[in-house]
Amino acid sequence: MADAPIVQLLTLWFVAAIFLQTESGGSGLFVRIIGLFALLLVYLLPFVILALVFDSIDNER
Repeated sequence: MADAPIVQLLTLWFVAAIFLQTESGGSGLFVRIIGLFALLLVYLLPFVILALVFDSIDNER
């Protein structure tokens, strides 16, 4: 299955988005670090996913 990395990245993106939406507002340093990492993933992963999709389309030609 050649699309496995794309599916895994999409799953990671959904997990990060759900974490940001359901975050209980914890004030610990660990929760803030995870929140920052999740925020970076939510904004950066769509570009990575699109690049992988376009690359797989280009390789099929």
